[in-house]
Amino acid sequence: MPRVSLVLAHGAEGLTGDGVPAGVLYGAVLVGVVLGVVGLRARGTSSAAPTVAAASIDGTEVGPWPGDELPAAARVAGQSLGLAALVLALVVGWGGSPLSGLNPLPLAMIAVVWWAVPALALLLGDWWRVIDPYDALAAGIDRMRGRTSDAPTTTGADDEADDWWVPAVLLASFAWLTTGWIDGQDPRPLVAWLTALTALMVGGALVAGRPWVRRSSPMAVLCGVVAGGSPVRWDGGRVGLRSPRLGLAARAGGRRTLAVVVTLIGATLWEVVAGSAWWADLAGGAATSATPWWALFGLAATIGAVALAWWALARLGEIAALARGATLAEPLAGDLAVALAGCAAVAPIVHQLSTFLVYVQDLVAMSSDPFGRGANVFGTARWRADETLISAATANWIQLGLLGAALALLMVGGWDRLVARFDRVALDVVWSVGAAAVLVGVVYLRYLLGA
Repeated sequence: MPRVSLVLAHGAEGLTGDGVPAGVLYGAVLVGVVLGVVGLRARGTSSAAPTVAAASIDGTEVGPWPGDELPAAARVAGQSLGLAALVLALVVGWGGSPLSGLNPLPLAMIAVVWWAVPALALLLGDWWRVIDPYDALAAGIDRMRGRTSDAPTTTGADDEADDWWVPAVLLASFAWLTTGWIDGQDPRPLVAWLTALTALMVGGALVAGRPWVRRSSPMAVLCGVVAGGSPVRWDGGRVGLRSPRLGLAARAGGRRTLAVVVTLIGATLWEVVAGSAWWADLAGGAATSATPWWALFGLAATIGAVALAWWALARLGEIAALARGATLAEPLAGDLAVALAGCAAVAPIVHQLSTFLVYVQDLVAMSSDPFGRGANVFGTARWRADETLISAATANWIQLGLLGAALALLMVGGWDRLVARFDRVALDVVWSVGAAAVLVGVVYLRYLLGA
């Protein structure tokens, strides 16, 4: 009897109800990647996206900061929406019930940080930076201080600035809070984190101005990184459609981009590791007396392992390219990070699609009574989440479809970046992108899909 792979996490049924052999899933990933590599080599370097040659390799993207060229009314509306959402979250967090079941803040924050921002960035492009409340606060502070904003006019700038680690550390701190602390998903700890983040952004705006906030606001940076693979672009004050391939080709990466992508993938994997039996055995009795610090170690180790694996694959590609006479001005790992962003964006949903659907339903129900005082503003307070909103088979196919699309983006985006860097030499090192796709696919199937 072959070992059966249960594709959906948390013990749900497999693709056919009886399960799908794990070897079939792993084999499908391997065959798909091999065919993809063969296809890319067959098309040659002339098939690379036409804008790839114009894209810089220093972390800048062709195009203005989203929202800067929108009509004034639309810009004000977006900033007002973001500020109103931030104020509401702080008020509900501090003034609402301290119990998670009666306060919508925990569901809202987890859904926004891990699911809504990255997933919607793949669908809608760089939408968060249009409503980012911290950018709006920074703009207001600059005006009050009489300071002319010299914020970068292109998205993705300053990837190599000395503070490249800031947004990744902020994302990691949220992951640590929600997975490492016993009460970390309760309203008060979460609103305390949000308050601290707001204070940091305001302080940064006062000291360093709007440019620092733009390159440090974690959700803004995350959305901008993932939006490279979106079919929607923000350009010239208009929202239009484009090939995701063009977006990936035009957006190079650097240390900031790589740190954010690796943190998102590592944090998702850490959630799986933290719930595994072998981690409990490894932590042993020490975990019960120092859980947050063991969680910090585990989270850091998982993120570090993802970073090391990605760096090793990129380094092998660099060595192969140098052996064939190519020049290397910047590290390849950061440049290819945008191609990996699609995999990072879908990781939380691939891992917890059913949980996400339940969260959304519960959030709608609690929105009628955000302070937990018996109100029913929208008539949804008595709604109960339907855990069978979609069938297990449908959820499985959605998850596998997302994984397949993310791997396709990884390969195509990585190929275009290789062509931009090495031209014809890319034909000889495209296997490095294929190896990365195989690694990501196998890890996702093994850990995120419960295989």
